Amino acid sequence: MNQILEIQSSQQQALLYLLAFLKRQDYQFTTITPLSHQRILDRKSNEAHKEKTLQDIFGWNLSFKKTDLDPVLFALLQEHQLLRIQKDQYWSQVRVSSLDGELFIHSAFPTTQQDAVFFGPDTYRFVYHLKQYLAAQPRPFKRAVEICCGTSAAAISIARQFPDNNEIMVADLNPKALLYSQINISFAGLNHLHPIQSNLFSSLEGQFDLIFANPPYLIDPEQRQYRHGGNELDGSELSFRIIKEGVQRLNSGGRLFLYTGVTVTEHGNLFLQQLRNLMKQHPNLIWSYEEIDPDIFGEELEQPAYQHVERIALALIKIEVCD
Repeated sequence: MNQILEIQSSQQQALLYLLAFLKRQDYQFTTITPLSHQRILDRKSNEAHKEKTLQDIFGWNLSFKKTDLDPVLFALLQEHQLLRIQKDQYWSQVRVSSLDGELFIHSAFPTTQQDAVFFGPDTYRFVYHLKQYLAAQPRPFKRAVEICCGTSAAAISIARQFPDNNEIMVADLNPKALLYSQINISFAGLNHLHPIQSNLFSSLEGQFDLIFANPPYLIDPEQRQYRHGGNELDGSELSFRIIKEGVQRLNSGGRLFLYTGVTVTEHGNLFLQQLRNLMKQHPNLIWSYEEIDPDIFGEELEQPAYQHVERIALALIKIEVCD
């Protein structure tokens, strides 16, 4: 166990060095959907003779040669097993994306591993809508938690925008997500964000003024942690559990903000129907449901689990406990 911790700590320092190096080079990269990413990779495969840029190496995850990278950085990444090697070609084992002026470590493309850590278009949308929501609230929060935090991009972004708030916890079941979260938090210099390994709320103590989450919401046959939201409610089982358990953990005046995908069939929106039934049991709650994109992940409709689904929509659920 001590040896594993030492390796993790050593890799952590190497990844912090990588982030600092990229920051000095004014590195920026926006992560797009896997399908779009693959299209760009196919296009760039015809440019194999070109010298690779930092965006090619740490954004697009293209193969590169030893001479394409700063020698000190290359040696450090190789020493800490952060490069995949095949003949004289190398691939970074991580990606780095930018959001709100910050850089974030996350998993390399393609994200096929069970413990892959997600960052993508949902991250950008989630952070945007969360910040808009909090900017309109009349009072700050003192104790908050991000559930299914992944890279903790949302927590870091709101900690930057609302620096007067006291404590933010970031919780995830995936140890690699917590490792990357700690690196991202450390690089951002935010010492009031605390990563905790937890299956939703199981390892969290006390009540919260704010609970926010962008959980997995698809049915993934491989059940990858960043993607699989459970088999019930067409993948939105985890999202519903966060609401059901989360409303029990809110202080008076506390708020819950959930960004999730929901399915719509010829029988309507089952998630919304279940949500309405749940809210009837809590007359002290003010809540809203807003569909912000009517059609996402259309390719999933070809999968066996989605043959009864007409569309997958993006929704925001906002809940507040009446004082």
